[in-house]
Amino acid sequence: MLHKAESLWRAEPLAEFTGGWVAATRRRLTENLRQVREQRITWELDLGRHADLVAELYDLLAHERDPEPFAQHLMLALHRCGRHGDALAVYTQARRRLSQVLGADPSPELERLHQRILARDVALQGPRPERHRPASAHPPDNLPRDLSDFSGREHELAGLLSMPRSETTALPLTVVHGMAGVGKTALITHAAHRLRAQYPDGRLHVHLRAHHEQPPVDPADALAILLQAIGVTSEELPAAIDARAALWRGRTAHRSVLLLLDDARDAAQIRPLLPGTATCRVLVTSRYRLADLEGVHSLALDVLDTTEASGMFTRIAGAQRTSDVSAVRQVVNLCKRYPLAIRLAANRFLHREAWDTQDLAERLARSVSPLDEIDTQSGIATAFDFSYAELRAADQRLFRALALHPGPDLTLDVIAALAGVDVAQARRSVDELVGAHLLEEPIKHRYRLHDVVRDIARTASEHHDTTYERRETVRRILDHYLAAADQSDRLAYPQRRRLEVPSGYSSAIPELDSAETALAWFDLNRGNLLAAAQLAAAEYPEHAMYFPHVLDRAFHVWGMWEAAASLNSTALVHARTHGVPAVTAQILIERAAMLRPQGAHQEALQHATEALAHGQATGDVWLQGEALEQTGIVDLVSGRLSDALERFREALSLHKRAGNRTGEAEALSHQGITLAHLGHLPQASRQFHAALAIHQGSDNMNGQIKALNNIGEVYALQGQQETAREYYERSLALVKKLGGRQELAILYNNLGNVCRDGNDVPQALSYFRMALENYEAICDRAGQADSLVNLGIAYQGQGQYAAAQDRLARAHEIAQEIDDQHQRQRILSATAAVYYRLGQGEAALKTYRKSLQAARKLKQRYEEAHTLEIIAEITEEIQGAHSAKKIWTDALEIYLELGLERQAHSMQEHIDGSEQPGPR
Repeated sequence: MLHKAESLWRAEPLAEFTGGWVAATRRRLTENLRQVREQRITWELDLGRHADLVAELYDLLAHERDPEPFAQHLMLALHRCGRHGDALAVYTQARRRLSQVLGADPSPELERLHQRILARDVALQGPRPERHRPASAHPPDNLPRDLSDFSGREHELAGLLSMPRSETTALPLTVVHGMAGVGKTALITHAAHRLRAQYPDGRLHVHLRAHHEQPPVDPADALAILLQAIGVTSEELPAAIDARAALWRGRTAHRSVLLLLDDARDAAQIRPLLPGTATCRVLVTSRYRLADLEGVHSLALDVLDTTEASGMFTRIAGAQRTSDVSAVRQVVNLCKRYPLAIRLAANRFLHREAWDTQDLAERLARSVSPLDEIDTQSGIATAFDFSYAELRAADQRLFRALALHPGPDLTLDVIAALAGVDVAQARRSVDELVGAHLLEEPIKHRYRLHDVVRDIARTASEHHDTTYERRETVRRILDHYLAAADQSDRLAYPQRRRLEVPSGYSSAIPELDSAETALAWFDLNRGNLLAAAQLAAAEYPEHAMYFPHVLDRAFHVWGMWEAAASLNSTALVHARTHGVPAVTAQILIERAAMLRPQGAHQEALQHATEALAHGQATGDVWLQGEALEQTGIVDLVSGRLSDALERFREALSLHKRAGNRTGEAEALSHQGITLAHLGHLPQASRQFHAALAIHQGSDNMNGQIKALNNIGEVYALQGQQETAREYYERSLALVKKLGGRQELAILYNNLGNVCRDGNDVPQALSYFRMALENYEAICDRAGQADSLVNLGIAYQGQGQYAAAQDRLARAHEIAQEIDDQHQRQRILSATAAVYYRLGQGEAALKTYRKSLQAARKLKQRYEEAHTLEIIAEITEEIQGAHSAKKIWTDALEIYLELGLERQAHSMQEHIDGSEQPGPR
């Protein structure tokens, strides 16, 4: 009767309700269950069923806060089974738990029992087991209770609930593996309850205790539990494990039994427990993958996705209090979508009736460690303690060290470096950690710690390792990334002038043999390199000085101007503080180049000027050339074209003296850009071709990308759109091979202009949008303004005037912010065109005249002529051909000066037409 009463208990009573009465009722019912269970166990011991009770008592003892009286029952049962050592071990563990959890000593009854077992008191033996137990009308069923609030895991559950193929003769065996607290036991228990009807001859559960205060269950003991559950008496049990396994297979050969083996340690613990026929089914949970267990279907269990995690929290906490979907999502994400953490958080919330979900979210967000905020004594940390304790000492050290890695993932060479071991030893430890689900391998040969595991490892490191040991580990990580980045930079950009990076611990550097593999290494490790550089900037000055330098070219390719400028700023402070002039000067140059795309022209100019002074003082011709180059670029973007041209000529001379071929090509390219702005397109083209030849001679593909693009722009300005497209596509092919968001965005804008001039406006708009997206991603303000102007012009051509004005207004804000005079002139012209299309002729003329003044101030002769041409057309329309003749003539003279014959011929036709009598 008591067995039947206990079987009616399904879950926590009234779990979906809250309130004082409910809590009191829940406590009363739970206490009633405890009393019934204790009385039933006492009677079964009196009937001599001690062997049958051992497994159940171990499980009860593990889940009760107060270990008495189940410890007394278990000690007595073990003693009667002849397992005196195990009985005494239970006393030791119970005494420790009483002290640690309740701050109490064992009761006199427990002490007396302990003394009697020590004395081997024969009076404790009790009655002999029943020879023949009464036949039961019900099959054995000791499944743990299902959770009323189980939710999610739909995909995994579907796999577990699908029945094996009828034609198979193999035992259906599934191993559900994953890290501690991820919900393995809850999943197989829920599946087992839903599979009851398919296994009418029994549903059995054995807790194998791989990670528990008690020792793991020996396979022989587990077989005894299973055999007794199906009716084999203690006296009928064979002594040898092989005989027990054979008896188990024989008794289940013609039955349909579902077996749950929970928390398995290894394959050796499981093999003897497996039935031999396909009529049975076995579900196993383990923190290990059990890769050496034969005939297994492996089901890896990870953390929940956000939707399932939110559903789990809502199911536990109740729908009435979880209507704030956004707050619930925030809570589960702060819990790392880790099932055990979600359950702890939801249970805590459930019993804080004054809270809403936003209160819980804010509390977790404010906490330094959200998981610590919700953890309990038997919760998250405890779940991982057993996994950690089973590791070898070397693997424990590595596990703790992994938590100090700043980036998102690791490779074997990094792991070897941070641990201070060779790659072979690192691989052995990594295999152990991956097998124990303490380390993940989401991509082949790239590893990561789950956020929950990282917190556990960090706590272990803080507890076991000194501050000095932790800093030395981080130092080895930074040494490795600095040395590896320096090596990769030398391969990818051999033309650079570079600083000598101090050598530190740099074993296990990745083996790279070409520019392509070096560039790929940079891209694969972008997140790790940035995290390492930022950590160095915060805490390790000797590394902080050099990270921005070895990553300088990579930052340009990635378009990470803001991050690079920030790191450069810190590096500059450290270089000045440590009195390293060569490093200071190089950082000044590189920082100037990073500030410019963000529109910080004055600060960039100051840094370049300081670097120039340093180069002149030390006679460093190379440095002087690079400093003048940066000064010229600031002049160029600020509209001081004549000054810029002079700076580039001086820089070219210095580059030649220093033997800086890359610098020569850069100076030639910048001269070409300046000449193009001035309208001298043939001269600009010559400079770009000369730069391309140098880059091709030195196999500098990044330089070739820019030169090909610049040549294409000249052809586009000359009206040769197909030739321009050919050069753009050659440049684009190299960009796709090497990467570089800024170069890609430039090409998208140029290809958009070609399409717009060819009247393919939809394709042009697509290119301009892609360009803008790339510029926004890399925070290139000048590029954003350029793309917005291009979009405005394209929308204006389509008659979408509101969209055009919106894009031009946004471009104007940016141009004002970064003082880009060239874009301001373009914006004036484009705005004037919108006025003209809207029929506002006078407003258009007024705005075009402002654009003309801006072009003359910038000495942009081509833009001046083009603007004069448009003003002449509007003037002719409003005031007549005679009034426009002088304006046509001024435009003609500039086009002739620039050698643009096609445009000059068009102007001459207008002048000739204005001299003809009659209306035009």
